[in-house]
Parts: sequence; structure tokens; C-alpha cells
Amino acid sequence: MHTSDSADGPREGRLQLRDGRTMAYAEWGDPDGRPVLGCHGSPSSRFERHVDDAGAYRRWGVRLVVPDRPGFGRSDPQPGRRVTDWPGDVAQLLDSLGIDRFAALSLSGGAAYALACAHAMPDRVTGVGILGGAPPPDVPWPWPGWLPTSVRAAVHRPSPATAALLRPVFAPLTVRPQLLPRYLQLRLNPADRRVLGRPAVRRVMARAFSEGMRQGVAALADDRALLFRPWGFPVGEVRQHVDVWHGTQDWQVPVALGRVLAGMLPDATAHWFAGEGHFLVFDHARDVYGALAA
Repeated sequence: MHTSDSADGPREGRLQLRDGRTMAYAEWGDPDGRPVLGCHGSPSSRFERHVDDAGAYRRWGVRLVVPDRPGFGRSDPQPGRRVTDWPGDVAQLLDSLGIDRFAALSLSGGAAYALACAHAMPDRVTGVGILGGAPPPDVPWPWPGWLPTSVRAAVHRPSPATAALLRPVFAPLTVRPQLLPRYLQLRLNPADRRVLGRPAVRRVMARAFSEGMRQGVAALADDRALLFRPWGFPVGEVRQHVDVWHGTQDWQVPVALGRVLAGMLPDATAHWFAGEGHFLVFDHARDVYGALAA
């Protein structure tokens, strides 16, 4: 099934995977353009894009494909899933769309999934972009202040234990998830408040966040639990070129984490933006997509 809102997207579709699950996805931009796999944040969904004007993708010759991860949006949950399961789902989707080689781009919590695809599909992934991403937690890094001590202690337990502890932390987001961008705007640095203060950007993020929470808080809790445990593959074995983009005043994922991640990657170019925050991509999307094309 494939539907379209407009020539610039989203063109929505659903795919039945080999194990019977349904994966929902959206496409933006030029159907004949350079394919980019979007690995959305946490929480977010197939509606996540990195420009406030979707027509920019067509002008740049980009075909952005963003699938909902299991349990987000309209994709079926996958009990017991691992980060390393994601490349198999992606391969089935892109095969169905006739896409062989592609770049991978992630925002925030999508970093693990973009790098997992690069590691699992070295002949298909041409390059990776990481926007405000953190390293795997099997290297020392400071835990965010909002994370309860009980969750930190559970990091190396089986994922369901950590996810169960996280569910009450995220439960308030299920009441009115469309207000999350406004909530963030009040708790972000001035640069991010400025970005989210633009009505077009706020609409993009509100739609992506609210759709991501369509099925409740379980998918978000599971996703964060996976990111707080070893990802299941050596990040240092990712051989493609990776561009790391990070604001020095990112209050969601501190820049120190971006520096650790960049240092773990064999072939990385780091882009540090003084005074900017977590959503800097909305001001630098042309450069980000240009780097992937290069």
C-alpha cells in the first residue's frame, strides 16, 4: 500500500516483513534522487524530516526514506528486539523499493540504528551522518540527569527489566504527545528554543513526535533501554565515512558524548557548532545532505 500527500511527500507505505510484522514508512523528495535512510529519534516516527520545507529534498535531488521502528507510529512491535535486528528490516524495505546503495542519517537516538546498518551492510551503506548522537554505553559516559538511579543500575540487565523501569518515566508523554515540542522548547538552550520557535519546524516535530507515540509509551521505553545497553556490534568496525554533527550547547545529548562517539569511529569528520543545540540540523540541512552526497 502506498499513498501520497503531495509531490514532495510524505508518500506513505506499509510493508509486510518476512516474520509477519508490518513496517510503516514515509518517503520525501525526488523518487529518482539519491537515497537516504532516515533513522528517526526517540521518540519520533516516519514523519521526521530535517527541513521545514519538504520541497528542499526534491530541489537537492534527495530521496529520503524514513521507516517507523518497531512499536513506533504504525509499525508493529517486535518483542525482544535488539539494535542489530534493525538492518534486516531495513534491507527488506529498501529491497522492496528497488534501492541498493544508500546513505544513512540519524537524529539523536537513531545513531545506534544508522551505525548498525553501516556495520551490517558495508557494501550498501555509502556513508553515515550522525546528528546529536551518543556513543554506546559500554564506554564510560555521563548519564543524563533525568535518568533515575534505578535505571542506571539496570543497564546491563536484560532489556525488559530496564524498559519496565523506564515506562513510568515516559508515561506523561502519552497524555498529550503533541505538546512535546513545546515542552522541549521550555527546557532547551536558547538556540534550540529559537529553532523550535519557528512555526514550520514546530509543526514538523509535533507531527513526528505525536505519531511516534501513537501506540503508547512501551516502544519509547524499549528503545531507550536498548540504547542504554551495549548495541551488539563494535562501533570501531564501522568502515564507512561518518560525519558527526553536534552543537556545543546541546542540553539533550551533551557534546562530550559526541566527542566520544567521533573518537570511536575509524573514519569520521566532526562538525562542532559553537553555541548551537540539539536541533541544529534545521539551520544546516543543506550542508548535512551535501556531505552525505559527497
